[in-house]
Amino acid sequence: MISDLLKPFLDDIEERIDVHAEDEILTYISAWSRHEAGSQDRPRGRMASPSRLDWPNININDAIADDEKMLLSEFGRVNQRLSIDGSFPLRVRSNFGVGNVASAFGAELFVMPRESNTLPNVTKLGEEKCIELIDQPLPDKYAGNFADIYRVGSLFREIADTYPKIGKYVHVEQPDLQGPMDNLELLWGSELFYALYDLPDEIHALLEKISAFIRLQINGWLALFPENRGRSNYFRYAESGSLVLRDDSAMNLSPKFFSEYIAPYDGGLLKEYGGIVHFCGRGDHFIELLADLEGLKGINMSQPHLNDMDKVFSATIDRGIHLSLSVDPFEVRGHDTANLVFLPRE
Repeated sequence: MISDLLKPFLDDIEERIDVHAEDEILTYISAWSRHEAGSQDRPRGRMASPSRLDWPNININDAIADDEKMLLSEFGRVNQRLSIDGSFPLRVRSNFGVGNVASAFGAELFVMPRESNTLPNVTKLGEEKCIELIDQPLPDKYAGNFADIYRVGSLFREIADTYPKIGKYVHVEQPDLQGPMDNLELLWGSELFYALYDLPDEIHALLEKISAFIRLQINGWLALFPENRGRSNYFRYAESGSLVLRDDSAMNLSPKFFSEYIAPYDGGLLKEYGGIVHFCGRGDHFIELLADLEGLKGINMSQPHLNDMDKVFSATIDRGIHLSLSVDPFEVRGHDTANLVFLPRE
């Protein structure tokens, strides 16, 4: 139920959304997702429309502890985007940090100090408890953080069904599901990388189980937000497909281990749902293997300065695979920039 506290802020967002500007933005993004638009053809986008209300500044620790404050925090981001000129899509999510899947397997929530204003993580289970998970039943759909995630998701659903413009133009992203290997590192700890040599059968069994749980969550989220099927929203942009995976752990692995431990599980999910993969850090050593995965619609990376970008460009945009870079634009020579988009901070 939409509370009296939230209603004036949601009314404010609904009133300020310019349908013509948002339609232009969505048309462009849809064309990009179908590989029909060049990155330099961005729409003019929305004109700044500052709020007349005094929006509260919500600390993340308060947001994860209170549904109403979570909604104010997330729609506060929409308020910020409407307050400036821009052309990135409007978006919210059930924002409980990177440890959602790990929490469902029993990892305890670790809330950061309040002054850091940073999303929580989880504490590792360690090797022994991780191996015990192999013979245990798959966690329930609402295990760990997912009880909170779906409760907030249901409120987003109610708001989308109540406010027509919010429902059409404010995209509700999937919760952070990370990727199979990233989740296993959260559960096992960094000692995991030794276990890739010593306990390969156990690692594969756990990656398979984590992948099955990610499937459970994708299906659950798409049941709540069927309009998300075929659109993967991420980091102020969108791509075709229904899934966003993270492969930050991959920067620690050789191409051989990427092929053995990441490609089969990411690849299975991408083949089934389609979507994008994000990674931080260096990935030029596995980029060709990643780009070969069936169902991959795009790649997002945030630290090009750590990579041989000619190698990255050759494996992605020169082959027609979308690449988005979460940095300010820089000059690119000798590559097909029609498949490249920059996502600088607005």
